[in-house]
Amino acid sequence: MEVLLRRKKGSVRWLLLGALLALEMLMSFSFLGYLHVEPISITFAYIPVLLAGALLGPLEGTAVGAVFGLASLWKASAGYVMAADRLFSPFLSGNPLGSLLLSVGSRALFGLLTGLLYAAARRARHPLGWIAAVSFIGRCLHALLVYSVMGAVFPEAGYGPMDALGDLWSFNSLLSNLVTTVLVVLCWRLQQSKTWQQFRFRVEAARSLHETERYHRFSVVIIFLVTLCSAVAVAFYFVHRMDYVLDQQGIELPDAAYGDLLHLQIQFLIGILSLMVLVILFLVCNRRYATYMNYEARIDALTGALTRKTFFQACGRALETFDPGQGAWGYFLMLDLDWFKEINDRHGHPEGDRALREVARLLRTTFGHSGLVGRMGGDEFAVLLYTPISREELEVDLRHFQESVRKLAWGDWRASCSIGVLPIAAAKPVEELYRDADQLLYRAKDQGRDRYVMGAFEPAAAG
Repeated sequence: MEVLLRRKKGSVRWLLLGALLALEMLMSFSFLGYLHVEPISITFAYIPVLLAGALLGPLEGTAVGAVFGLASLWKASAGYVMAADRLFSPFLSGNPLGSLLLSVGSRALFGLLTGLLYAAARRARHPLGWIAAVSFIGRCLHALLVYSVMGAVFPEAGYGPMDALGDLWSFNSLLSNLVTTVLVVLCWRLQQSKTWQQFRFRVEAARSLHETERYHRFSVVIIFLVTLCSAVAVAFYFVHRMDYVLDQQGIELPDAAYGDLLHLQIQFLIGILSLMVLVILFLVCNRRYATYMNYEARIDALTGALTRKTFFQACGRALETFDPGQGAWGYFLMLDLDWFKEINDRHGHPEGDRALREVARLLRTTFGHSGLVGRMGGDEFAVLLYTPISREELEVDLRHFQESVRKLAWGDWRASCSIGVLPIAAAKPVEELYRDADQLLYRAKDQGRDRYVMGAFEPAAAG
């Protein structure tokens, strides 16, 4: 599991980034990002950018900031916006490049800078206080960057950096800064908690389980595409119906007004799709978590290997599609620790437990990437290598494993193990593989222990 988990590392980061991108879109196109209740008007749409920088890093903050800017660009492109807002639209401002720098460039830069500030805060002696400080100034930094770029690319508009400081100490500004700080700090503390670390490990590990059902990405893509097509159809239907109702009432909409209705309906569509993405990501995480918990319920509590019953069931499923390659075979291994009773009698059962845990860990590290590891009982383990490998490659792994076991020592006494190795040329009942490999294990013991004995290579019968 450890080897596979390192190879799959980072899936939760991608899921979290996807959630923050979807949250940014949802907040940009709903009242979740712009709250106006007289006499208070508060903007929250920049918060996902801060969360990306605090929880993930500068690059992720830049990505979410760019999405924030693209949403701003789209909203500013409607015909009903105020003159100052049209500066953010490359279609209405008369300076397309300047508008792109203003709407997208300033927000991407905001994500990068806050991400770098959060990275420095995490390395500080008291990270919590610095995380809170960066969060508190986030709104002001965002306004400062936007107004600075606006002054540089649209000087005729009369805005500049000083405009960002105009309401710095206003009630709205302080309340917004306080709410932002509390949200970011709570999310950051949650990420540092043991609960989150356990959740992250389980979601990451679920991708590495060979014997459990995987979450099918294809089905998620199909669901998303079907929902997208349906949402587009609904959006255009409502625009057409609104136009029809107004026409029935004798109200004729000019083309510009009709275009604005369509523009608003597309914003609604994007908001709904963003909500749907959040739901899908939640279901993906929930499914992976449940998958791992189901797996965890079927492993040996002491060693982390599969229990005997679960191991045999998993072997049966793996052998259904077993197909040895040219010059490569599958293998069934049986092994146990030599003189295990001596460890318990001379050094105590806690040391015996430690030996079992270490052997199981070495088995997973050496063979877990291409097979299943189970504990049959006591000090006896079994391994099914269902990914065909050559005999030479397997013998290198076996020697490496036995050398690692010999490093387990109690004073002058060193551990060793005996192994029976059964080549598999074709799928057979698991019980038969277990019986034949067990006989090879006892041959290894009869020959003096601390060795492996490999069975005969018998080609599968033709057709």
